[in-house]
Order: sequence, then structure tokens, then C-alpha cells
Amino acid sequence: VKYLKEKIMSSDLSVSDMVSTAWASASTFRGSDKRGGANGARICLEPQINWEVNHPKKLTKILDIYKGIAQEFNEDRTDGKQVSMADLIVMAGAAAIEKSASNAGIDLIVPFKPGRADARQEETDINSFSVLEPTSDGFRNYMGNNSHRSQVELLIDRAHLLTLTAPEMTVLIGGMRVLRTNFDGSEYGIFTETQEELNNDFFVNLLDNDFVWSESETSNGIYEGKDRKTEEVKWKATSVDLI
Repeated sequence: VKYLKEKIMSSDLSVSDMVSTAWASASTFRGSDKRGGANGARICLEPQINWEVNHPKKLTKILDIYKGIAQEFNEDRTDGKQVSMADLIVMAGAAAIEKSASNAGIDLIVPFKPGRADARQEETDINSFSVLEPTSDGFRNYMGNNSHRSQVELLIDRAHLLTLTAPEMTVLIGGMRVLRTNFDGSEYGIFTETQEELNNDFFVNLLDNDFVWSESETSNGIYEGKDRKTEEVKWKATSVDLI
């Protein structure tokens, strides 16, 4: 694990790339019927690899780097140890969290348990797995076309399917925002000036009384955090960020 984490961190991937991919892989899990999730690495297969929320063009490049690392590792081992793509994707997310925490002056090791296997395309029914595609993912600030329900409602619904507690949902949003994991690279909810640093800037700046929040006059569904004295727009957010 240590060796593979070092190989991953020496690649050209950013913390955002690694965290986003790990989330995309794991976040399809549904506690209701136990479908989805990281096991099987179906994010590498149709239909998940081409879901809009997963930013297919970018995702393909990230997965190609992971495949190269896994292939090299598996071919070089003489002790029979192998790594699956499913494990490597999760491991990379853990390594990225460790790196971003270290950048903030905090040393930690994210626990990792191997054992996930990779599914094959012929084992994956595209129509059956298509129903797992998110119509909205507030954790990545992805606003799909599900306009008959509010984004906040859909966030709560997804958190419930993931079996998250309210504190877990909250801290995940704050962490993913400062690590810049918005699906389209937007600045909504990125209440920080830092790069690749896991900190609590999201909460500090969201609740800072020096800023007043109001709905944008030019962008529907977007909110602006303005400096109370200068009225200069400092932050922009979605309803999910503010909730």
C-alpha cells in the first residue's frame, strides 16, 4: 500500500483528480438495495465511464494512469500480490486526503482495507446500471436536469441513500469543496484561497459575519457573498453550499 501510494502521488494527478475519482466510484452505493459502490470498479466500464457527472474525458485520462500503475505493479510482483483497479481508485483517494492534510500541517494515515475485485464489461448490464446514474450530486455541485425537485432535497436524498449521518454529510461537503472537486471545475462553494489543503476554510468563510449572502441578480440559483463594507462579491455559492 505504501509503495502504491508513492507511485500514485508521483504521477501527474492532482489531489482533486484523485478525490473526485474515488468519490465517483464509491458514491453510487445505495444503502436501500446495496447496489453500486466502489467494488467492481465499474466506473471503468459502460455506462458509468460516460456519465456526465463523472466528466468522461477527464476521467478516462485519470483511469489510464491508474491502469498503468496497476499493470506495472502486477507484472513486477514475484510474491503473488496483485492490486485491482477497484482498490487502487480507493487507495488513491486515501493518499490524496493524506497529502492534503499534510499540506495543512496535519499528519494522518487513512485506514485502507484491500479486497475489492474488478468486474468485466460482459458482467455489467448497461441498462440495469444506468438507473444508478445521479440526476444530481450536491457533493460535487452537480446540478442535473431534475428540475422538479430542489437541489437541497436531492442532496438529502443522496446522503440518505449513502447511509450518511448529518455530520458526515456536512463535513464531506466542506472537505470536498476546499479540495476543489466540483464536477465542472466551477468556483461555487470554493470558500478558500488555498490549493490542495484540507482545512475548515469552507465553514469559517461561510459563517464569517463580514459577508452577507443574497441571491445573484444575474445568475439563477446562484448566491453571492458580499463584503458588508465594500459590497464586493467575494464568494459564490449554490443552494447546496449554503444549506
